[in-house]
Amino acid sequence: MLRECRRVLKRDGRLVVVTIEIAEGLGAAERAQATELGPEDLGTGGPLRDLVAQSGFEVVIERDLTEDFRVSLLDRLNALDQNDAELRRAEGHEMVDTEREKRANMLTAVQEGLLRRTALVGRAW
Repeated sequence: MLRECRRVLKRDGRLVVVTIEIAEGLGAAERAQATELGPEDLGTGGPLRDLVAQSGFEVVIERDLTEDFRVSLLDRLNALDQNDAELRRAEGHEMVDTEREKRANMLTAVQEGLLRRTALVGRAW
């Protein structure tokens, strides 16, 4: 997908990506745990900056948004707790339980240093 983005952008065009990725420097077991706890579409092809650079972009900005991600996961879990009864009536028990489990798993992975959230700007050259 990144190569296709590069293909359609003019020279000096900008690509902005915000993603959840596996933290760098993890062993095989930790990577497997990150994959298990992370979102279903978790990219496992390597660090985002490397993938963007390999696709023909110059990385001009990279920001670690992991702390903001951690706070947003806590906020989401709190909102699920505060609205539990109403959500269960409107969406069903399975949806609420699944959503709570997904967010709790990601929070665990963030707190253990397995997942990070990254924002990146690439320039087409």
